[in-house]
Amino acid sequence: MVALAPLTVGASGVPNVDSLWNWPQGVSMDSPLYVIQSWWDGHNRKISSDPTKRGLDELSQANADLLNAYILMQHAHAAPQPVAVIDPLLSTTYNAITGSNVKAPLGSLFSGINHGLLSLEGRGSTSDLVRALLQDYRAKQAAAVRDLDARTDNVYDPLLSSNTTREADFLTQVRQVSAPEDGVASLLADADLQTSTLANHKSLNGIGSGAGADHGKASNNGHGQAAQGQGNGKHK
Repeated sequence: MVALAPLTVGASGVPNVDSLWNWPQGVSMDSPLYVIQSWWDGHNRKISSDPTKRGLDELSQANADLLNAYILMQHAHAAPQPVAVIDPLLSTTYNAITGSNVKAPLGSLFSGINHGLLSLEGRGSTSDLVRALLQDYRAKQAAAVRDLDARTDNVYDPLLSSNTTREADFLTQVRQVSAPEDGVASLLADADLQTSTLANHKSLNGIGSGAGADHGKASNNGHGQAAQGQGNGKHK
């Protein structure tokens, strides 16, 4: 029975949860060049008329939001990365003359230029980007559940359950790499509540107003906001 389980899943057409976490990353969201990729992705993305396919795409996008939020928070609290070969030579000479302990002078310069370009593009701070991602995550997650719950066979319930477990783990990781001054604590709490509600197969109606508000923001902003700064079922 255990040996036949993967064959049953494959035959039913239900993807493995790992496939929902393979969204191509491309250019980092804290790069000034991300505006180009964001435009390209939006230009080429087609919304399926099939609720199942659309739901799986929305779930993948929600997962990508979490991955990007985690990466951005890591970058925000990490020291500038040294430029290979050049920075070790520069830092050694500079530290010998001044008695300082600078490890990445050129990396720090590039990091400053990068943040300056982001400001010129009007994309806001890293915290602004993470907040937009968390809002979009909730909206995409809720939309995905509504679309997948439109099916009456409940064949996607195990997939949703496994995915929400992984999402909860990533939310914990985002919280661990964030700081109080980032201002994302309340958004993480809302995302945690929604994800745990789905994981426990409970209704989203009680928190629908928050998700609905975020859905409105994400519909206008979504990944573009980050770049610049439907059914019954037990999950519903």
